[in-house]
Amino acid sequence: MGRPVTSGSSELHDEWRLRTTSLAWTFPADWEDPAVEALCEAIDEGGNIWPAAERLGRARAAAGVSLAEALADIDVLATITDPRYTESLRRAVSLGWADRVTAPPAAVSDPLTGLVTPEYLKVRLAEIYRAAEVEGGAVPDSSALVVVRLDLTDRTGWQRVLPMILSADVMRSVFDGGRTLAQLGPSVAVVLTDRDAVLARRARLLATMIGSQLAVDPAASIPDPQVWIENLPPTYNSALDLLGELGR
Repeated sequence: MGRPVTSGSSELHDEWRLRTTSLAWTFPADWEDPAVEALCEAIDEGGNIWPAAERLGRARAAAGVSLAEALADIDVLATITDPRYTESLRRAVSLGWADRVTAPPAAVSDPLTGLVTPEYLKVRLAEIYRAAEVEGGAVPDSSALVVVRLDLTDRTGWQRVLPMILSADVMRSVFDGGRTLAQLGPSVAVVLTDRDAVLARRARLLATMIGSQLAVDPAASIPDPQVWIENLPPTYNSALDLLGELGR
């Protein structure tokens, strides 16, 4: 049976995060979301938690979190709050998650970063794989992904969003000229680009410039970003699996 937490949503938030990132969450840096705070506030107020839980389900799906992991996270929450919420939490999160997964994308690009959605990147990849099949080429030989992963651990609100906005600006300056720049999750972005003689140099320049840009603004200062070149697999279906892995 769960143990009620009565001293405020902040304490509930902190205990939930501590437990779930130790037991149920794969990548601690991507657990934070405004929907988490909204759900903690709803539970603390003792009212209707359904809208906030549905919102969290949609947010988890949008971030590429599987339903199993989203529910494992909710099960951790259920152990530290009023047991009467358990069934409603699981049902609302499941419905919110399903609603986001089955809904068409609202836009081609993210309004804050300007980076395209994972759905659009999948379309571009499908075109590349089809072209390679017709021309008798191999996608791994002609194209690659440059991955940018930011460490957003312990950051919330605007300070969680700003580093990706600034990183996206740098990505556009280093990889211009028709490359596809996409955001796979709150802390992960990629560039779909040609594999050429200067790719490695561009990737190193990108890492240096993002690090410098983030260091200038105290609100965006985080540990140095991880930037690397990711080989694309031989088949489109394998590429989709790769995007799912990178997005987490």
